[in-house]
Amino acid sequence: MTMSKAHLMQSFVDGELARSADLIQRTLANVQEQLRQPRDGLNPNEKQHYFQLVQALVQHQVAYQRQFVESLRTAVLAELSPSARDGSDPTAGGLGGLQLMDESRVETEIEVSRAIQLIDTTADWELRELQTFTSTLRGQDHVTAESNPFRPQAYAQALWQAGSTLAVPTVQQIILLRLMATVMAGFLKKAWAAACTRLESQGVEPSIYRTVVFAPGSGSSGAPGQETPPVLDVTQPGAFDALRRAMPRNDNVPAPPQPARRSSAGSPQDASISLSADLENALARVEATLNRLNPGLGGAVPAPGTPRLAEHRAALLATTGEMVDRQIIELLSRLFETILSDPTLHSPVRQLMARLQVPALRIALNDPSMLDDYSHPVWLLMARMGSASAGYPFPGDPRLLELISFCEALVNHLAGHPQQDAQLFRADLARLDAFLNEQLRLQQGQAQATIDTLTRAEQAELLQQQVSSRLLEQMAPLRVSPAIRRFVSGPWARLLAHATLHFGEKDEQTAGYLATVDDLLWSLQPPNHPKSRQRLVALLPGLLQRLRSGMEVIELPQTEQQEVLDELMQGHAEALRPGPRNPPAEAAQTPEEIMRRLREEITPPPEESTAFSDSLIDLSSMETVPAELLGSSSSGEGDHSAGSRSDPTHWVARMAAGQRYRVFLHGRWTQVQLLWRSPHGRFLLFSGETPQRTHSITQRALERLREADLARVVDAHSLIQRAVDAMLRKLDHAL
Repeated sequence: MTMSKAHLMQSFVDGELARSADLIQRTLANVQEQLRQPRDGLNPNEKQHYFQLVQALVQHQVAYQRQFVESLRTAVLAELSPSARDGSDPTAGGLGGLQLMDESRVETEIEVSRAIQLIDTTADWELRELQTFTSTLRGQDHVTAESNPFRPQAYAQALWQAGSTLAVPTVQQIILLRLMATVMAGFLKKAWAAACTRLESQGVEPSIYRTVVFAPGSGSSGAPGQETPPVLDVTQPGAFDALRRAMPRNDNVPAPPQPARRSSAGSPQDASISLSADLENALARVEATLNRLNPGLGGAVPAPGTPRLAEHRAALLATTGEMVDRQIIELLSRLFETILSDPTLHSPVRQLMARLQVPALRIALNDPSMLDDYSHPVWLLMARMGSASAGYPFPGDPRLLELISFCEALVNHLAGHPQQDAQLFRADLARLDAFLNEQLRLQQGQAQATIDTLTRAEQAELLQQQVSSRLLEQMAPLRVSPAIRRFVSGPWARLLAHATLHFGEKDEQTAGYLATVDDLLWSLQPPNHPKSRQRLVALLPGLLQRLRSGMEVIELPQTEQQEVLDELMQGHAEALRPGPRNPPAEAAQTPEEIMRRLREEITPPPEESTAFSDSLIDLSSMETVPAELLGSSSSGEGDHSAGSRSDPTHWVARMAAGQRYRVFLHGRWTQVQLLWRSPHGRFLLFSGETPQRTHSITQRALERLREADLARVVDAHSLIQRAVDAMLRKLDHAL
């Protein structure tokens, strides 16, 4: 290659972005043609959606294409510089100044994930091939999906954001996204194949000879719903033994004369005595070499010169003639070689893991049962280090730096201890767990303002439900139209809850909102006395003003405000109509004429009335914040059983603070940690991949994500599980 890899990568990115305008233009033309074609099986409502989409695309075609190109560029540049990405999403629902993902936003995420899946499935082969080239351009040792900034999620997210320029209902935006993704998938299949041809012609050598490594829990390209099942479940008894049997025998290294076998009763604490002198000396030399590693911060790409146990395998095998020992050395060296190639490990963590190779091998040689127990402290400590560090993807994250510093102290303690045994690992595992718990508490403290906001939101929601229930009970025997009934039990109940929580139930403003309910419902009943009619005429101007003021406080959309006012005009006109309730048709007057004539009448002084003595809701009988509703959550914590996978509600209820999850947020998979759940579990707060970044999600939204398989637990043994899977696949390909 005459150009550097960096220049070739930049040229590739610039070229693909330049071609995106033609891509969206051709895709849009094809979709517009499909929308115009008559379709069988569509109901009238669906046909109307298609017709309105055609009109919107004609009107906003230029803006749609421009937004797609700009959104794609933003997504690609964010992939090239991920540390600059803050995960913010202006389309997420708001709670004051707080971004909150609710059910409506989750439906968008689900549709975007389906579009990603469609593109990925259609162009799977071409995408895999392109990844071999981009991995070379990024200087990676392995082929990864993340090396390619032009992944399906970038296009799907850009299509959705482009649809927001059309100002159409969400259902129409979803229809358009599905059509656009289907058509674009075919074009991308050809575009990615052409990109591979261009890169090859420029001298880029595809990394087809290297190991393909996928992100944990993802499929070929990290698309949602494509989780690779384990080849051999490490949580099952005998998993490592099955792996040992699958390994080929290494007969190239001659075995020394077989010494007397050490006693099977030897304990891990007697490592220096039970092992042969030659083997122990060889282990000490290897350990000294590995302990010289410097776990300083580096890039995410592993340092190619990182020493590994596999490099010393021949020397170790030459010191023992025991078949069991030779198998253990062979297995552990290969397993660690695979673990240290895991792309989720930061370089400093990888180097710390390398220093655990000899202590782990020494324990396994003295206690072979370690290879039959996935819950052995050696495996648990390594898995905990891997999963905790993987939650911080950016090397400069202060949380990651603190974790690495603590883990370095642990490894120094393990490597320098004269008796390396399971108990030593178990004690350091407890220390690591205590450190992680302290990190969790610190993050909870930093997010206290958000926690307080969500707590108040839950209190308001619970109180609103109680107020709404009381209002519905009181309106049941009254003549109230469905629209007014919905308004009183919905938006106005929310206003009453808001006022009660912020000002108190005895406050003048709260009492005024409550009196407005009494006046509103009384005003809609037919007057049964001449004075009642006069009182209603006097009441209406002030009542309407109070209603408008209250609707502004809760920011009720103008369209909904007008609907309520129009409905009230109809009801008041009917209540004030003079004469019989059913006058002759020729004597009928419009509601506007009736209201105008009544307002022109002379209004007598209003009758004195007790505003609260006969109130429809007695606030004094209600708790400001119902104590029984705000107690501790009844949902227990613990691991997620297999049965809970079919029950999203149960799965969410079992989520535990401190547990890490992979959730599809803002168009991509994100690893998060549960920081807090509200007392009644209606809101959950997660830490983000960057410091100070949190994700607030409603319980129902999270249940919907789980139902769509877009929320998963990060397996505590994922690091070891991936290593075992990779070894078995490699052995299978070698056969």
